[in-house]
Amino acid sequence: MRLPISFGRNGALWFGVTGLLFAILFYLADVDELLSSISRADPQLFAVAVLVGFSSLLVWALVWYRYFQRMGIDTTVSRTVRMFLTGHFLNSITPLGQFGGEPIMAYIISNNTDTDYERSLACVISADILNATPFFTFTLGGLLYLAVMGSIEGLLVDITILSVLIVFVGGLLAYLLWSDNDALGAAITRLLTAIENRFGRAESLIRSLKERVDRIEDAFQEAGSDPRFLLTTAGVSHLAIIAQIASLYFVLLSIGIEPDFVPLYLIVNLSVVATLSPTPGGSGTYEVAFSALMTLFFPVGLATAVTAAVLFRLTTYWPGLLVGYVSMLTLQGRPTPERAD
Repeated sequence: MRLPISFGRNGALWFGVTGLLFAILFYLADVDELLSSISRADPQLFAVAVLVGFSSLLVWALVWYRYFQRMGIDTTVSRTVRMFLTGHFLNSITPLGQFGGEPIMAYIISNNTDTDYERSLACVISADILNATPFFTFTLGGLLYLAVMGSIEGLLVDITILSVLIVFVGGLLAYLLWSDNDALGAAITRLLTAIENRFGRAESLIRSLKERVDRIEDAFQEAGSDPRFLLTTAGVSHLAIIAQIASLYFVLLSIGIEPDFVPLYLIVNLSVVATLSPTPGGSGTYEVAFSALMTLFFPVGLATAVTAAVLFRLTTYWPGLLVGYVSMLTLQGRPTPERAD
């Protein structure tokens, strides 16, 4: 399956930033001490953490499948999981993918189901909005708890402000996409009309873009037309965060830390803000934020904190890349009657 991906100079830059962040973090943690700490991890407990952590990806794939069923996209659970993991792989290795990986995922869906691109795009963005919702409901809940306890200060103040801003922007975007007031589509159409009037050429291209905007808008309005479906599906996606909290519990047990629930809850949910950085998959920035939160909530040194960050990512992030790459190799375009899924 050929995919429209090109890293270019900006891509190389962000890969370089990721490598630099890891180098600085490992240097500060003392590489020898870090490797020693990783080698002492209990392999059985870590194996449990991997299985539990990977299940969070399957929950997000289930949300995709529910949306496919809702939007009338004909596919199987197996193919949905493979499409999701392929999208996860490409989204994670592509710089700025966290800000725009959905078009690539929509391409994968339309290329492997009998569905047009506009409908696929509306489906995948809507599903990803619901999959992102738990991070911020849990995060705001945790920050509210800290506020009541009078423990919000320093780094947590910045995280609070950023989280509230993201929730506001995300909520506004979801409303504009799913609402039937046509405000977003009308604004884009006016912009296209202004471009057409300004340059007085490419009329057929502008007309084609307007038609595509109308189709995408209709698909989004259908995707967000059932509030009960949105609530129940968002409820399902919360299971993924619970799985990640459980995974971190076993990771910390494997390196000899007896964790309490509140720090686990806060570390998993607060560190996710760092994945919104432009580095591939939030790599580097996520590990830095996670390590800082570990030292904030647990009386551990930086080497132990970085060990926890690395091992946790090995349960919830890196396995998805490996399986996602294999999944990408199994997708060969639209299924045909002659070819079994």
